[in-house]
Amino acid sequence: MPVHRFEHPAPSIFSASALWTVIGLFGLLFGLVLLVFGGAVFSAVEGLAGASISGPNPLSQETAGQIRDGIRSWGWAGIVASVVTLPLGVTAFRTRLVRAIGPTALRSRDDLLPPDGHGLRFFLTLGGVLVFAVVAHWSLRTYTEVGWLESEDGLSEWWSVATSLAGAAAIGAAAWTLRSTRLSPLRYFYLALASGLFLGAMEEISWGQRLTGWGTPAVLQEVNVQNETNLHNVNFIDSVVFEGLFWGSLLGLIGGFWRFTANRRGLSDLMRLVLPSITLAPALLLIMVWRTGDIWRTANIPRLVMDHFDSGPRGSEVPEALLGLCIVLYTFNNLRQAREVRRWSKFMASLPADQNLPKETP
Repeated sequence: MPVHRFEHPAPSIFSASALWTVIGLFGLLFGLVLLVFGGAVFSAVEGLAGASISGPNPLSQETAGQIRDGIRSWGWAGIVASVVTLPLGVTAFRTRLVRAIGPTALRSRDDLLPPDGHGLRFFLTLGGVLVFAVVAHWSLRTYTEVGWLESEDGLSEWWSVATSLAGAAAIGAAAWTLRSTRLSPLRYFYLALASGLFLGAMEEISWGQRLTGWGTPAVLQEVNVQNETNLHNVNFIDSVVFEGLFWGSLLGLIGGFWRFTANRRGLSDLMRLVLPSITLAPALLLIMVWRTGDIWRTANIPRLVMDHFDSGPRGSEVPEALLGLCIVLYTFNNLRQAREVRRWSKFMASLPADQNLPKETP
């Protein structure tokens, strides 16, 4: 096998000073205009509505309030975008950032996993996730009253339980697989994730309460909205879970985009075993649409379009079903990669010391 030495180039997106600066300035200008001149922007929207709809009051009071909220939300979104992107337009800041993430993120001579492939398998997986997301949205939204599909012990609930348990087993196996490799510290992250998934599965079935029929402790009866033995239906924890799904999906999308763009320019084994694949994007995007908070609801264009066609979110099962799919794909892919790392680690250890260099995978 030919010897392959790896360099340390930073992903080229970090060198695009002009791109980051333009995005930041546009976001800043866009945000300031909407926040400072929000009244004028609303008047323009109202004028357009008046020109297209006959009658003295083309906008209802509720609609007008939603438009004002949306203008403010997008204004603050522009400010946030500028805060993130303007520093990336500064060479010194990018240099420090690359130095900080380099030891963890950039490929080194000891890395063994090959770059991700984006062939037929990649597009079939992406297409499968997209189809699953569309079918889950349509069926779980349309048949909310069908007991065997969406009841407490229906198909969607047991799907969440099964995928969480399968994911816990897979990521736990990945942690065990990495124990004798140089990436063994990663197993603690995997074990924590496996524990979280197991706890999530037990929470879904209220720790077996409905299966065995035992009663809810008094302390939980007072705060649990469903009078069950679980924590995720306690008011403030339910809100945390709601927000966690949104921001977790956003981070997953950012991680997937990073992995996709930095794939062949030097992504380390460690990051390949942490970052999700961009194939999860359709499911993550739909979770974000369903789980956007009240502040951003009027700025959520996909959701506004869906509501217009009477196909907006209803119930709570769709995000959980999509999360289950993401869990299975993420954990089993990481298990496969962990086995690949262990296989190559054993192979490298069997070589004489003077030949113990990373080889290209077949």
